[in-house]
Amino acid sequence: MAIFSAKNQYGFTLIEFLICSSIITFLIVGTAQMMSHSLLVKKRSECSIKSVELASAKLEYLKSLSYEDEKLNAGSVSEFVRTGDSENLFYREWRIQDVDADMKKIEIGCFHVNYPQKGTRLVLFLSGKLGF
Repeated sequence: MAIFSAKNQYGFTLIEFLICSSIITFLIVGTAQMMSHSLLVKKRSECSIKSVELASAKLEYLKSLSYEDEKLNAGSVSEFVRTGDSENLFYREWRIQDVDADMKKIEIGCFHVNYPQKGTRLVLFLSGKLGF
């Protein structure tokens, strides 16, 4: 004599419900982690792109100056640059060296203050004889 028969069972058992809910929870948590990681990667790549833009803009500005301009004297300069909203703060520095009598080396570095490992470094050699 069986107390429970197959005809009287309707719905899920507790074990089936727990297995189903744990699988759904696992999928939801995995998706949430993937979304948060992709947002972090997106933010870092945007910072890298902006770092390249800031460094190349400064390099183009210095390249547009005449070779004898006092802003191209040997030395080192650094500045903080804020772009867009308040959380986008970049550190930009450049060094100018006289390599030869008619040759200057300009080295520019730029990085986001929160992601210093994702910086950009550009180097340009200017020639006084050639004019570029």
